Amino acid sequence: MRSLVLALCASAACAAPAEMRAVRAHAIGGPEVLRIERIAIPQPGAGQVRIKVHAAGVNPVDWKIRERGFGRGISAESPWIPGFDVAGTIDAVGEGVSGWRPGDAVIASLQRAAQGGYAEFAIALADDVALKPKNWSFEAAAGLPTVGTTVLRYLDLAGELTKGERVLVQGGAGGVGSVAVQVAKARGAWVITTASARNAGYLKSIGADEVIDYQASAFERRVSNVDLVFDTVGGETTGRSIGVVRRGGGLVTIAGRPDMAACEKAGITCVGGGPRPGAYGDQLRALVVMADAGALTLNVDRVFALEQAAEAQELSRAGRTRGKIVLSLFRVEAP
Repeated sequence: MRSLVLALCASAACAAPAEMRAVRAHAIGGPEVLRIERIAIPQPGAGQVRIKVHAAGVNPVDWKIRERGFGRGISAESPWIPGFDVAGTIDAVGEGVSGWRPGDAVIASLQRAAQGGYAEFAIALADDVALKPKNWSFEAAAGLPTVGTTVLRYLDLAGELTKGERVLVQGGAGGVGSVAVQVAKARGAWVITTASARNAGYLKSIGADEVIDYQASAFERRVSNVDLVFDTVGGETTGRSIGVVRRGGGLVTIAGRPDMAACEKAGITCVGGGPRPGAYGDQLRALVVMADAGALTLNVDRVFALEQAAEAQELSRAGRTRGKIVLSLFRVEAP
């Protein structure tokens, strides 16, 4: 019987409700533009899968798109569903998809999808999907795709880390920063990170060798001649970071573009602005391997209901989170 059900559900014609709940923005603006609505459930096309969303990650890019558009044609005629990260179960697969079947527990990046994941169902490219980490909750897994692939892509731009090299992660307690700490540590680096004092214990627990309380002293007074800075903060922190890198070292920033003239003068290689996106599946699988081996964890700072998407985005906008903010379609933890 199970094989018959799977065979019937292995196409876009798999039975599903006609409508779903989704959060959509009909205009660029503040949190008030987000509306929860009932809309038609999308159907997977060729090379796509449909995912029944258990949880969706919330990232700073979500509220930035809401406020600024960033190339999305957000309007009354073209509403946008936010969210680039989901965890859930595959519900249906499109033509030409192999290797996935309904019922598979997965994570997915929606960076290349037409719409986002703040919804009960989401469409993802089959190449941007990986199995969920075995021992992770759906809420934790939903926070991984964007932060994890960002870390891997930027570290690859910086070049291969050599065991024992010193890496400074600016803003280690955030979603990207906490993954950067763990990946750098797994690759053999001595990891230094900046954070508030309240996050020192957490960062030590995930592999940081040194934690600098940026509120107590300037990081330049505590560290110098590092091999690489991984910057998640941006602004003046990026500029100040140039001065703590050894000649021949590097700096990557996910928060803007560094002063290339200053980098050249300091004799270091600087990268910012982001690599061109390609398929995400290989990187997601690499992250899952780390997670299943116990070398990667992800802290969920807050879980909100789908109806609280605006509140979740405003918390993200305020910063100061430890790890990730997540929307849950099934349960909500007490704050």
